[in-house]
Amino acid sequence: MVVPPTPGVLRVKRPGSGVQGRGITMTGRKVAIGVDVGGTKIAVAAVDAEGRMVASSKAATPAGTSEDVVTAIKGLIAKLIESTADIGEVMGIGLAVAGTIDWEQGVVVQSPNLPFANLRLKSIVESNFGLSAFMDNDGNLATLGEKYYGAGRDADNIVGLTLGTGIGAGIIIDGCLYRGATGSAAEIGHMVIEATGPRCSCGSYGCFEEMAAGRALVRIAKERAGHTKDSLILKLAGGSIQAITGPMVTEAAQKNDPLALDIFNEVGFWLGIGINNVINIFNPELVILGGGMAEAGDLVLAPARKVIAERTLHPNQDVAEVVLADLGNQAGLLGAAALVFNQLTP
Repeated sequence: MVVPPTPGVLRVKRPGSGVQGRGITMTGRKVAIGVDVGGTKIAVAAVDAEGRMVASSKAATPAGTSEDVVTAIKGLIAKLIESTADIGEVMGIGLAVAGTIDWEQGVVVQSPNLPFANLRLKSIVESNFGLSAFMDNDGNLATLGEKYYGAGRDADNIVGLTLGTGIGAGIIIDGCLYRGATGSAAEIGHMVIEATGPRCSCGSYGCFEEMAAGRALVRIAKERAGHTKDSLILKLAGGSIQAITGPMVTEAAQKNDPLALDIFNEVGFWLGIGINNVINIFNPELVILGGGMAEAGDLVLAPARKVIAERTLHPNQDVAEVVLADLGNQAGLLGAAALVFNQLTP
């Protein structure tokens, strides 16, 4: 029986004594299907209660209509369920989708990288497979995955930040995944941290993700590479400013290119400002950083930590720890599976 969720929050159940810090203890082999639907790929996995992926597959996201994408999702799930028939009982299906999600109704209200608008994806999946399905924003579920199976296993107050082209986020307060009044909480990437900063895709100016994510690296590099003598960034881009990418800036910084190091110091400063705000507002035990930008390590984290040490209120700073995510690009998949276990386990 599905326990009706409390509006705005999802209780993260404490681990059982048999699997300390590793999710939920169950008798018998049971798995949940996790689905991570992104703009470029769809990944699916069968996950057991301890966070082990027992089967998985992925495919490119079709560049077509919403029906095309839904057909691809259903096809991947069907093949995965067939392949796990001898592994254990499938409890349900969890869906991690980028965008604005009405999680109680199971509707993708809108998605920036998918052709979805007011799509009742939850009911489509349930009617197709005869299994309970649950859906949430990918940032929420990446954080939930880290809570159950990754860097956040021993904490109850967590802010997860996924640093990619933009910044996704999830918030867990007192063990509860916080969604807000309409399910749109944790839009931390659109927190304004520089009122006169560049315009963001959302229409505002100086948003956190515009100042401290991958797009900031690229924007600043394009602005400055042409004015910097012997820039390694420009050489890596074949002399074309428009061809500059985030990985090129990272590679140049790793080779001690002065311009690239300056760019990382600037972006890291703004990352620290944003994390400072997050720590002072939410008083978390952990701020977990994932995504491609986090893989740059101390290039971006060292300047961020310097700002945090200088500006964060001491009672909050003494508690909060900024750590790297454990689960990498599997966090959303594992979080989607954790959502199923959470909702269907007494």
